[in-house]
Amino acid sequence: MKSWPRRIAFTIIALVVLLGAWVWWNRPEAVDMSAYVPAESLVYLEANSLPDIVSGLTSTDAWQALAPPAGLNANIGRLGWLSRLSAWSGIGSAETVVFSRTQAAVAVLGFDVTEESSTVRDIKPRIALVAETHTGARRVEAAVIKLIGNYARRKYGEPVVQPPDVDGATFITWTTPDGKRKIIAAILESVAIVGNDEETVRACLAVRKGERASLADDAQLAEMRGRMNAAGSLAFGYVSPAGARRLLETAAMTYFSQLASDPNSQSAAAILIPQLTSRILGGAAWSSRIAEGAVVDNYFFNLQNELAARLHTSLATSGERKLRAADLLPADTNQLTVYNYREPEAAWRGLNAAISSQLEITIAPFIGRLLDVLLVESLKPFGIEAPHDFLRAAGPEVATVRLDGDGESLVLIASIRDREALQSLVRKQLGAGAKSQRVGEAEMLVGADAERGAASFVGDHLIIGGAREVRRCLQERAASRTLGTAGAFQQAARSASANDASNVVTYTNDYDPARRFISFIGRQNGARNTLPNASALQRSLSALPYALSETRLVEGGFEKITRSSFGQFGALVAQLAADVEADK
Repeated sequence: MKSWPRRIAFTIIALVVLLGAWVWWNRPEAVDMSAYVPAESLVYLEANSLPDIVSGLTSTDAWQALAPPAGLNANIGRLGWLSRLSAWSGIGSAETVVFSRTQAAVAVLGFDVTEESSTVRDIKPRIALVAETHTGARRVEAAVIKLIGNYARRKYGEPVVQPPDVDGATFITWTTPDGKRKIIAAILESVAIVGNDEETVRACLAVRKGERASLADDAQLAEMRGRMNAAGSLAFGYVSPAGARRLLETAAMTYFSQLASDPNSQSAAAILIPQLTSRILGGAAWSSRIAEGAVVDNYFFNLQNELAARLHTSLATSGERKLRAADLLPADTNQLTVYNYREPEAAWRGLNAAISSQLEITIAPFIGRLLDVLLVESLKPFGIEAPHDFLRAAGPEVATVRLDGDGESLVLIASIRDREALQSLVRKQLGAGAKSQRVGEAEMLVGADAERGAASFVGDHLIIGGAREVRRCLQERAASRTLGTAGAFQQAARSASANDASNVVTYTNDYDPARRFISFIGRQNGARNTLPNASALQRSLSALPYALSETRLVEGGFEKITRSSFGQFGALVAQLAADVEADK
């Protein structure tokens, strides 16, 4: 009889050991997701733990401040012990297991550009999401059909669903009623591939089958992972040199076609920009992490042919920040961007010379003309008609300002190097009929007609822009309701680097991006546990620190670091929500 307790204890121990061994055997082992996408991918993104991303976002100061008044479950999406057991053992619902175990990658293999007009281009990426779910094909298929099917119905209304096409893999297609847009899904064992282009989906599938080369052997990808500390980040992105050139070329042509109405300038741009991008731009990378309660996105843009070293002297900063633009702007200013160069006009000439040096001598002069067109068009909204003269007379710091979110109300603030020269430029720009008005303690000069705008010299600063915008800035300054006194701005300003090494610093009101993110989350099933408190939510949104972005020249290229409420994750969710709403 004494042996029975021992036998029971032994049996229990054996079962525990067997269960532990079984769980250990079934645990997901991390894979290199770059081995799942084609070698020729132009853009590649990876996220190795979806629960870590959700946990990171819900740990931010913004989430903790906004979730309660929005009526959201503060712990939404976080893995409890049962979910973590599902992640390790694979036991649980298909959705829970897939979410908790999945590693994901996004690959862009190309872009389709359609010119809707001379100034509007529709850019559609050929894109695929590849998910290694570390679970069985039946569960993957069930989760994909439910998740993608629900998304397709929200986006397309009543899509046409084609039955699975089994050819070594399961294919499912959701098509809009007019047949113009599709979502294609393929499932092969534990891998799900979802895209908007069948050729792209099949290319990723061929990589998984070993029939096509993958991105895993790309040497620059490995270098960028190390530089961006991909292993310690929530997500990582890589743009190949070919992809960076294609993106820059497309963006530059779109931007230039909107700025320059001259057909000759547009034709020159079409010839020069592809040559230029192929010679100056290498790859690019991005990583995201949580730091001090905010999402920090880090970007790096590689420049070829030692271009960064050539630019080092020309783009040197003044070494100090004296521009008090925030004290001259309304408290609700949407965006402030401060440019810091020791000599602004010399910086522009140096940039021109460095870029021209990458082209053949017969072509180089044309790039100078092209850049001058861009400079003229960029400063025209602020009423500046002689940009080189302006940059020579301005001090080391120049700020461009969007007073509203639509970008319709613009002003420019510059520190003063040569007051007499700036006064002469202002008088010429405003015209002989300019009138002087007193706003508080400041004098405002208003142009002879509305198109000439207005300007005001306040201490060592010049404010220039539309008459309504300049007047508003002076009125708010007189009433001491300035951006510099706003707590949300002050929080961001304290986070700015103290070493003054950044060439460009941008502060952006984070109210709308955060509101769109929270609103989208609130529309998901099970996200709310109470009714939202609209007034409390608005107060919390208004108190969010401004998003901060700092760009500087570093060894090998440019680095940009942003600090915001929800970062690129929030921007992605907001864009997803906008796309769904636009298709309804």
